[in-house]
Amino acid sequence: MILRYAIAVPIFFDPDVVGSFVTETSFIDRLGDWNYDSAYWESERERNGISRVCKRWNDYLAQFQHRFVRMEDIRKGRLQPGVLKYARRISINGTYSPAYDVAEQTWQCALDYGDLPVEIITFVRLNQMVKEMMLNVGALKHLATVCSEEEVDESGALPITTISASLRHLHSVRIPKSSFQSFLTSSCLVSLTIDLPASFFANIEIPRYHLPSLQTLRVTGATGRDDPSIAASFVVPFLRQQRPEIKRLYIFEREKIELLPYEIWDLCPHLEVIGISIMPGPPPHTSHPVSEFVVSNTFPRSQRQLERSFFPSWPNLKTITIDKCWNTVVLPCPAPWIARCQQLGIRLQDARGVSWDEHSTKKNLKLDEKSEWIIRP
Repeated sequence: MILRYAIAVPIFFDPDVVGSFVTETSFIDRLGDWNYDSAYWESERERNGISRVCKRWNDYLAQFQHRFVRMEDIRKGRLQPGVLKYARRISINGTYSPAYDVAEQTWQCALDYGDLPVEIITFVRLNQMVKEMMLNVGALKHLATVCSEEEVDESGALPITTISASLRHLHSVRIPKSSFQSFLTSSCLVSLTIDLPASFFANIEIPRYHLPSLQTLRVTGATGRDDPSIAASFVVPFLRQQRPEIKRLYIFEREKIELLPYEIWDLCPHLEVIGISIMPGPPPHTSHPVSEFVVSNTFPRSQRQLERSFFPSWPNLKTITIDKCWNTVVLPCPAPWIARCQQLGIRLQDARGVSWDEHSTKKNLKLDEKSEWIIRP
C-alpha cells in the first residue's frame, strides 16, 4: 500500500474526473491536473528509484510500468506495442496520419494480449490511428473515458459502431449519422460532449434517446442562419423525451445569438451548473437549484443585456465561471462584472477555480476607470 501511494497520480488516472467538467478549458488546459502528464513522469522516476531497493520491491512495482502510453512512442519505435498490456491511459498525440496497415497492426497486436486495462484514451486530432482505435473500442472492456484534447474540428466523425459497456464519458466528438442511435441509447454514459454541424439537421429525423445515467451534457456546433438554435432544435427535444437527471448543461453555438428556451428550467429541475453562448433569457423560478453560471467566450458583450437578462433574478446563484484562465481571459465589461458580483456576494472564478479576488491579490491587479486591467507594483 505504501509503495502504491508513493507512485500514485490520482487525478491523472481518474477516468471519472471529466464527468464534472463543464468548461471547454478544463478539457484542453495542459497545466490542469487531469492533463498534466509531468506528474506521471515524476512518479515514474520515483518508481524507478524505489525499484532499486530490493528484488521484492522491483518485482512488485514492475506491474505498474507503462501506466501511461503515448502512441507516438510506439509509432516511432521507442516502445513496443506490447506495453499496452500495462496501460491505464493512452494518448494518441501528434498530427501524423500513419498508413492504415500500421494503425491496424498496432491495435491488433494490442488486442492480442486480451483483456487490456486501459480506462482512458485521449486524442489530439482525428487521424487514422484514432479511427482504428474507435473501430475496436467495443473490445476494450475497461474503457471508461474517451476525450479529445482539443476542440473538435472539421476532420470528420468518429467511426464508432459499438460502445463498450464500461464507457461512461465521451467528450468532444462528432458523431456520424449512421451511429447516432447507438450513442443515444447507452445506459452507462454519465457525461457526453457532442458537436453537431449544420449538415446534421438536414433531412434527418432526430432519434429517440435513452441515456438514463446522463448527468452532464455538452452540445456544441452550428445550425443554419435561418434555422432554430441547437438549444431549441436538439437540446429541448432531447430533454422532453426522457428528462434525464441532468446536473450540468453546456450549450455552445457558433454564430448565433438567441434566448435560452425557458422550458429548459422546467425540463432540468436538478440542474446545478449551466453554460451557454446564447442569451440567458428569463431567469429560472425562485426555487430552482441552479447555482453556477459558465460564461463562454462568445457571450454577448452588451452591458445592458447582461444587467437586464442575467444578474438581477437568479435567486440561488453563487458562482460565475469564466471559460478561460485569468492570464488569458478577456471579459466583456470587466469592471461592472466584478462590481456586480461583489455586490451580490457571487464568486467570480476562472476555469481552474481561482477567484478574481485570489488572482488579483496574488498578481497585484487593479481596475482603472476605463475598465481595463492594469498592474500596480
